Amino acid sequence: MAEQVPTVLCVDDDPAVLEVVTEYLAAEGFNVITARNGVEAFLQVWRRRPRAVVLDLFMPRLGGLDALDSIRRLDASIVIILISGIEGALEMIREAGVRVAGVFPKPLNLAQLTEGLARAGVVPVGKPAGTREERPPSRRRVLVVDDEPEVREVLREYLKEKGLDTLAVASGEEALAEVPNFRPDVVLLDIAMPRMTGVETLKRIKALPHETCVVMVSGEGDEETARRTLALGAADYIRKPVDFAYLDSVLETHFLMSQLGPDLK
Repeated sequence: MAEQVPTVLCVDDDPAVLEVVTEYLAAEGFNVITARNGVEAFLQVWRRRPRAVVLDLFMPRLGGLDALDSIRRLDASIVIILISGIEGALEMIREAGVRVAGVFPKPLNLAQLTEGLARAGVVPVGKPAGTREERPPSRRRVLVVDDEPEVREVLREYLKEKGLDTLAVASGEEALAEVPNFRPDVVLLDIAMPRMTGVETLKRIKALPHETCVVMVSGEGDEETARRTLALGAADYIRKPVDFAYLDSVLETHFLMSQLGPDLK
């Protein structure tokens, strides 16, 4: 039986770098998959279990080090190679003692990249690997909190169609009353609400005994506030009008991280 060609995940938010590395590794005989941020990288690792990951150090949505930590907790056997175009960044990684198979500056010396993979035992042999069977999604609970009836109803209907148990409320006070009983896996929490704001609601939800993931929903002009909520315990934020494909990726990521244990949150 022929051995499978190793799958390599290339992660970079620069499309030009991603294209060059992907084409080169594919020509070398690797099965190549891609991601443009840390969240996408985590999902690709969950679905495809690559043999190695070539990971940009500075990216949006789970930066390189956070993505590295999450990937290792998911599968410690995956070979990690870090790359960066920021001067001095890779030297800092070496000095910090972060253990990876290689660290390379941009612009990349592609031959050195494949040599680094080979030293870690990742070499192209055999035939391309088949598609890995994806795990069926488990049924999850989402609490939608928004004072705008139309937004609330659209989100509730969309999430129900995705097979999620969904409850929608109009205020922070209602949300706090429902969390202990409904026990949501994820709360989609509007920032700009009357009386109790989303920020205050977030603080109170995080103080409750039930551990839940809170994703803030920001309107126009709220993005800076949304960023600050990350320091208060919010797991992520999305913008209005909601991009449903983006929402799907955010929810799937946090469901998976929740399933894998509290250390990944």
